[in-house]
Amino acid sequence: MPKLRRVVGLLSCMGLVLAQLNGGALGQGQRMEAVVIPVQPPEGGEVAPNSVGGFEGDDPVLNDDVMPGVIYRQQGWYLFPQTERVSVRGWLDGGFMGNTGNPGSKFNGPYNAVDRANEAMFNQAYLIAERVLPGDGAFGVGGRADLLYGEDFLLALSQGWEVFPGKEGNWNSGQYYGLAMPQLYGEFGTRELSMKLGHFYTIVGYEGVPAVGNFFYSKSYSYQFAGPFTEWGGLASWRPNKNLEVNGGLVNGWNILDGVPNAVSFLGKARVQNDPNSLAASFAIITGDQFTNVAGLPTVANGKANRTRYSLILEARPTDRWEYVFHQWLGTQADGAPLGGTALWAGIDQYLYYSVSEKWKAGARFEWFNDVDGTRVGLNRPANPNKPSLPGNYFSLTVGPNYLPTENLMIRPELRWDFYDGDAKPYNDGSKTEQLMLGFDVILKF
Repeated sequence: MPKLRRVVGLLSCMGLVLAQLNGGALGQGQRMEAVVIPVQPPEGGEVAPNSVGGFEGDDPVLNDDVMPGVIYRQQGWYLFPQTERVSVRGWLDGGFMGNTGNPGSKFNGPYNAVDRANEAMFNQAYLIAERVLPGDGAFGVGGRADLLYGEDFLLALSQGWEVFPGKEGNWNSGQYYGLAMPQLYGEFGTRELSMKLGHFYTIVGYEGVPAVGNFFYSKSYSYQFAGPFTEWGGLASWRPNKNLEVNGGLVNGWNILDGVPNAVSFLGKARVQNDPNSLAASFAIITGDQFTNVAGLPTVANGKANRTRYSLILEARPTDRWEYVFHQWLGTQADGAPLGGTALWAGIDQYLYYSVSEKWKAGARFEWFNDVDGTRVGLNRPANPNKPSLPGNYFSLTVGPNYLPTENLMIRPELRWDFYDGDAKPYNDGSKTEQLMLGFDVILKF
């Protein structure tokens, strides 16, 4: 009960802060009035209904915006009043992942997301309080704060913010359920040129922490183990037209406000698309000194050296129903290999989506993750026994539909097969090299 009261108190504070921001913008004492919020197309250009790429306005958002936390506002009703620039909204997400191997530890192999086997999971109670920049090109000031409570809190923690290793004061007392604030930033500028300062999601990768916007309930290996989840620092964005967007800034490494080490990293991304958004490509990178031994391996020195991760995404939308995404990425850690030298991890993710109707969408994901030196796969909850070193090639095939019975409700069943090529046995508590899972989750937006 004390933890629940703390969560409710923080959610209430977020609403009050946004109400004050809105009051300052619209006039003292003026109340926020509910308005109909249209589908928000990708910044920089409109997307005509039923055109190539037109289904991006619907759920799920089938582009690479979910990684940095861009969540489009299209739903039938809102719990809180909305205006064109100010919104308080969120969702509830929970599900079940059945594992045919029935592991005794109840962990789905070396996962850190959707990781509990054969038991119900409450993944996210997520709240967003946001004020966006003006849509007419004028200069303005905005900001955003996100709160996440549930089993997915582990993915959104930052050293020096929610986590203080070896010290008292962590926000989260439980291993499976906790509270995190993955974003808290201010933003100023125009829709063409702006600067974001504070705490925000990384821009490197394809999938993201928010349940809304990801097609599948389970997560790719590249999302879980290849890169950072959040950043602290500053990020500039330049959108000269709808065909080009460039981001660049300086951040304090991976998921660190104040920790080990404190070192500046460069974060950058460029995305180009054609006029109808039927073809697009993006390249993102983060590079800078980081802790060399995150896996705690006995033969790796605890030091500081360069860590780099890049992400290349190609998107093709030949019609308004089909979309194909190719994601190739690479990570390196200097002085991080167990036998000395640079540790490597690399892989390829591929996604194919088909829009059957307004209520049904089908998807498939096939991925390959090569943890060359066994330094990444298995960075998970303390009780999960499937820990590094687990070097080798990881593969997974995931298929399933998304069903949207209403604009506020999404159901995501899926079938997933994981298999592994290497010297370890990463599944069923170290006894198998493959596993088969069948699960689903339900998302209610408010």
